[in-house]
Amino acid sequence: MNKRRIFKKLVTGYRNSIKKTQAIGDIDITSFSNVSGTAGLKGPLEVTGTIKLAKDIDMDEENIVGLKIPEFSSLQISHIGLGGEEDESGHIFLSYPLIPENPSSNEEVLAFVKIEWSEQTNSYQYKVYEPKMPDKMRRLILRLKDLLEEKIDIDFRKLKKIEATEYLKKHMFALLDYFGINLTDVEKKILNYYINRDFLGYGPIEPLMHDPNIEDISCDGLKVPFYVFHRNSKLGSIPTNIVFNDNDDLDSYVIRLAQLCGQSVSMIDPLLQGSLPDGSRVQATLSTDIARKGSNFTIRKFTKDPFTPTHLLDYGTVDIKTMAFLWLALDYGCSILVSGGTASGKTTFLNTLSLFIRSGMKIVSIEDTPELKLPHEHWIPHVARTAIGTEMGKALGEVDLFDLLKESLRQRPDYIIVGEVRGKEAYILFQQMATGHPSLATIHADSMPKLVDRLITPPISLPASLIESLDLVVFLSRLRYKGKNVKKLLNVHEIYGIDFEKDRPKTHKLFDWDAETDSILVKADSVTLKRICNKSGLSENEILEEFKRRMLILYWMQEKRIYNFNDVSQIFDLYYSYPERIIDIISGEV
Repeated sequence: MNKRRIFKKLVTGYRNSIKKTQAIGDIDITSFSNVSGTAGLKGPLEVTGTIKLAKDIDMDEENIVGLKIPEFSSLQISHIGLGGEEDESGHIFLSYPLIPENPSSNEEVLAFVKIEWSEQTNSYQYKVYEPKMPDKMRRLILRLKDLLEEKIDIDFRKLKKIEATEYLKKHMFALLDYFGINLTDVEKKILNYYINRDFLGYGPIEPLMHDPNIEDISCDGLKVPFYVFHRNSKLGSIPTNIVFNDNDDLDSYVIRLAQLCGQSVSMIDPLLQGSLPDGSRVQATLSTDIARKGSNFTIRKFTKDPFTPTHLLDYGTVDIKTMAFLWLALDYGCSILVSGGTASGKTTFLNTLSLFIRSGMKIVSIEDTPELKLPHEHWIPHVARTAIGTEMGKALGEVDLFDLLKESLRQRPDYIIVGEVRGKEAYILFQQMATGHPSLATIHADSMPKLVDRLITPPISLPASLIESLDLVVFLSRLRYKGKNVKKLLNVHEIYGIDFEKDRPKTHKLFDWDAETDSILVKADSVTLKRICNKSGLSENEILEEFKRRMLILYWMQEKRIYNFNDVSQIFDLYYSYPERIIDIISGEV
């Protein structure tokens, strides 16, 4: 969708195709001061390039000079997602199609799921239903698969999906004709489903890979049911009715996963880390003495369309005030580190923040596995490469994050994004921050003291003077809150100096999530906003008015349920180009 179409929608009133299913509370526009109009502003606020804000403000820990964060009127955030029906005991029941995901009225559903409470196991069960196979059909499918594997000598990954499907169908029915096997139309559909599932799809987990509500798929070993982590906050991790009962089948499947990742596993090298063709991240271990239950693997799925600020606001991960602050900080050249534990949503949050970057800016991203998805044309994505062999004890063909980050200096980026910081590449990243390159990155740490300890000790070993180059740290967490599995922004810290006696950076908590009220509280005045004033030439009032404008835009997008990441990015670009006009249009709709 181009900017002209988006702008037309803005002028005529944005009508998202997704119907509202939950009400959003009212907002008191008077609390915005002059945001609803243009009074008090002398013209469009323009940023012609990224501005690196040097830390030259003289302040101490007891007397921090900053700007007060503008308030945003209370808003009841509506959480999106599958609600499901509830029984008398409060347990939910869900059922929806998987293959195809969105069937038309006359289209047959080949695979679907039912999620219900099991009194036997005292837990929810994720049950996949596929076409039933009589024993005769099962034996026929196994025989056809063996014959097709012998006959076909083509790499399906090099073909388009339609071409691969037609190629497979042609050879499958040729074999049926050769052996004089006559099948009914229903039997042909069943046969076609399973052959396509196993040759072109992901085999027994193909239905799971079609479920957009699943975050993780885990196989813990032989004769252990697969577990999935469901996005519905009431479900979390639940067992499925899929299981490997044969050790050879499980080993073969892990080997196939490696092949789909363009890698290999063996008894000598049993560990696998890679990305599947759809972008999902996979970690697997081939059955050896180190995998006591047999081969195992975990697949981290990603949504087809990246999350946007609207998603995170609706899910209650972050509030409008905090998101607007991060938007403003990133737009004015601040470097942000997103920190948290495993599966806390760091990469998702990182990708969401990247949508705030102006379309004309040059972005260089560096990752171990390709997870980021940006709408920007001026974006160079780099992915590290593992060694393809060794010679004289040295890795051959390896290109790690350190190599890529070092080379990125010569590409003259406006923004640098690093998927995860965990080694010597951190030194190069922080050097780039210090030399004026705004950066985004993630790291594993769940508190500010632990984060600083990670940064100043091996293997990272950064001097405290370099850590001062970082502006903001965002902490995320996945937790169980009021009976639901949720992801929350816990707090945001500002780095404003260095304690030379302790040789540690000076920090303070700016935003903090309060579990009792489920709200994010402002804990201090913002040093970051003060720096923006000092370096941008804008007055304090102008910066605060700009802050309020961006809160208004985020609120409007949430109210209109604008989730598509391309639409969101185009709206941000339109605001950067026509701030006054966009604010006038939006103010007339809220």
